[in-house]
Amino acid sequence: MKLNKTKSAMTALVIAAMLCSAAMPIRAAEAQWVNNNGTWSYVKEDGSKAKGWIKDNNCWYAFDDNGAMRTGWIASNEHWYFMGESGVMQADAWVEDNGARYYIKGTGVMAKDYVKDGYELTEDGKAIPLAESKSVVLTDPEALEGEVIEGNLYVDVTTAKAFELKGVTVKGKLVVIGDNQTAGKLTITDSKIEAISTQTRNTEVVLSGETEVKTIVLEETAAVTPDKNFKGEVEKIEVQSTTKGEIVIEVPAQEVTTRTYASVDIQAPVESLEVKTDTQIKVNADVKNVVVTESAKDTKVEVSKGNTVGTIVADAPVKIEGSGTINKVEANVDGVEAGKDTVIKDVETGKDVEQAPEVNKPSTGGSTGGSGGGGGSTTPTKSETEKFKEAFEAELKGAFTTNAENNGVTIKVNGTTIDGVMHNTDNKVWDFVKATILDSIVNVNENYKGIKSVDISDGNHSTGEMLIAELVDHSAEDLAKWGLALFNKASAEELFNLKLSDVDGKTYTVAFKIADNTIIEYTVKLNSDKALEDTAKTNLQTKVESAVDQLNLNNLATATVDKQTIRTVFNDGETTIANFAGTGIFSILTTLTNEGVTGYTFDDSSKTTITGTPTYDELLTILANYLNVDKDNALSQTVNALDNKNIVVTVAYEDANGAEVNVEYTFTFAVSENIED
Repeated sequence: MKLNKTKSAMTALVIAAMLCSAAMPIRAAEAQWVNNNGTWSYVKEDGSKAKGWIKDNNCWYAFDDNGAMRTGWIASNEHWYFMGESGVMQADAWVEDNGARYYIKGTGVMAKDYVKDGYELTEDGKAIPLAESKSVVLTDPEALEGEVIEGNLYVDVTTAKAFELKGVTVKGKLVVIGDNQTAGKLTITDSKIEAISTQTRNTEVVLSGETEVKTIVLEETAAVTPDKNFKGEVEKIEVQSTTKGEIVIEVPAQEVTTRTYASVDIQAPVESLEVKTDTQIKVNADVKNVVVTESAKDTKVEVSKGNTVGTIVADAPVKIEGSGTINKVEANVDGVEAGKDTVIKDVETGKDVEQAPEVNKPSTGGSTGGSGGGGGSTTPTKSETEKFKEAFEAELKGAFTTNAENNGVTIKVNGTTIDGVMHNTDNKVWDFVKATILDSIVNVNENYKGIKSVDISDGNHSTGEMLIAELVDHSAEDLAKWGLALFNKASAEELFNLKLSDVDGKTYTVAFKIADNTIIEYTVKLNSDKALEDTAKTNLQTKVESAVDQLNLNNLATATVDKQTIRTVFNDGETTIANFAGTGIFSILTTLTNEGVTGYTFDDSSKTTITGTPTYDELLTILANYLNVDKDNALSQTVNALDNKNIVVTVAYEDANGAEVNVEYTFTFAVSENIED
């Protein structure tokens, strides 16, 4: 949808009937409509003009900042709406504008990536005949397997309530549509999906196996859930529902943004959460960063006990509740409040902020009772899940980590994900499993007596349900039975000879059934340190190539990268180096610092080492060292001075998985006229 729709002369023709009367009411309660020289306003009971949205006689109207009623296209919370000539918001209607047709959904939102009456509504909302598009509409409940869809894939759950996709690639979007009433289910296994858009309510999308999804857009109060075999992560989840209800985030994601009237329940680890409209956020998993934007005034964030938010940045008034932990609150406005049970370790306030939450660290002891006028406090009853997690996560930080290290594996815990970096891959797998997972389960049972059973699976093979009584009083035969089943081996000899190198890159799910029959899952990922380092080097190379591609050399030179060599060829040797200042030859170093690079070591005459982002002055000093000139004269040199010179720099890089590597890169320079054919 282009912004100039708001400026164009509206010749819209409403084809479908309006949901409410087009006649302009004269009065609504004690408020009234006022027409001033053809401009309608709505004057409220207190005499002020309505601004934004109001509902009158079951019709919605919109007003600008001056109180004037709006007609035509308007954008609100990144959705497009169409207001008829009478000002009434259109719903479930076709609209024509500038020769194009658009469909307005029942919520009033302009449809996009949608199908209706034999038309596809494209990403900008324009209708095209479905027969002319590359998109596919799936209504047959038979499983779709191994197909490649060039356009969008629309899955209609209205008639067939259950669908399954296996090994499918969708290059457009996978859009779930329906009648907002039918409870449908779509299971996606080992598929590659660019984006998933849910546009019908009461529907569950289940991710399984090696399915890859970049973006999930929740446009209705539907659910996207992982099953126990799902090994992936979603890059971005956008919550856009315009209806009330609750949306549950059960898939681990790097980024979640919300602009919705529904409440949002975070139940899987999230790196970054951005709240764009006022809503209620429940945090039931660890979240690294939460940003409450200016447009999200009066948002409520509830952090449950046992979960941690790294930082909450409040650019609007927000109420923080719950018994969880927040490492830092950045209050940039007044009106940020916190409940007495919320643990806040640090508070930072913006300029002119007078009221902000106080640091509230957990109590280290003291009486919970009391009498007389002072009263007392009551310890709240913990849920079975809270009691289990408290016992299990204490074990993870203690004996589990120590025993893993003793067996050649360093453990890092992030929420319900346990990353194991294997340093000695010749160590025996079963020694590691026995000393960490199995023994730790027995230890946890000492502090939490509610474990019923445990199941360990790699997605293909499983121990089967291990009753806690069997685990506590296990025999050698029990251990062999579980191990043979999990690792798919025919004999105990094969099992006990397995090395950590044999499970490099494998992921295991440990599923606990606790007292109230809740299933709590933890994911254990095992990777060798060499594999992680190789991945880190590959990721760094990708970032370097991207940084070189983004260079802007003002058409004075070209830059290419070949493995660890970055080559710059100047068009004219008499061009001064000053012409390249700030244009990019070394700007990749600044770019890389924002991508995980922690420092640089140059082989100049001073063997300069820089931690963090290099400054302009530091780079100028290094250049002067290479050219053997004073720093003040470095920029006045021509690029001929760089011809056939090599600048070698060792890049220190820390990958997102924690692997640290040092990779040597060489900058080479040449003048085109000096290059021999």
